[in-house]
Amino acid sequence: MKNLPLTLALILSALWAGHSMAGHHKKGAIEVDMPYVRAPVPGHSMSAAFLTLNNASEQDCRLTAASSAYAKKIEFHTHVHQDGMMKMRPVANVDVAAGSSVAFKPGGLHLMLFGIKHGDIPSAKITINTDQCGDISFTAPIKSIKSMPAEAMHH
Repeated sequence: MKNLPLTLALILSALWAGHSMAGHHKKGAIEVDMPYVRAPVPGHSMSAAFLTLNNASEQDCRLTAASSAYAKKIEFHTHVHQDGMMKMRPVANVDVAAGSSVAFKPGGLHLMLFGIKHGDIPSAKITINTDQCGDISFTAPIKSIKSMPAEAMHH
């Protein structure tokens, strides 16, 4: 019983550290929450990454580019309704107003990764470049579509 408080403290510390490492990245006033890359479909060389980007600063930030050693090319993409159909379209830049958030999610704005590496790769380090808020680097786990809830599977 004497070791119970110490044991609880160690368990809580480990849980907190694991959560902060896996799902939260901060660069200055820019925070990236819960990033992940959808594992590629066998035989395909593209996939998508999703995250929430929070701009806690007092200045607007424009996301201008993204890169990763995991992919040859990354583009910002969104879905639009056109002629009664959903179509995916590239977006040149993404604006994140001061004090606001932008969600990169299935069925909406997302990072499109082209020429991705295959193999047993657990995560991808991604860097997003901005006009005046600095570069934002984070590690996103690569998740199989089989392990995702149904609402996260729409691209």
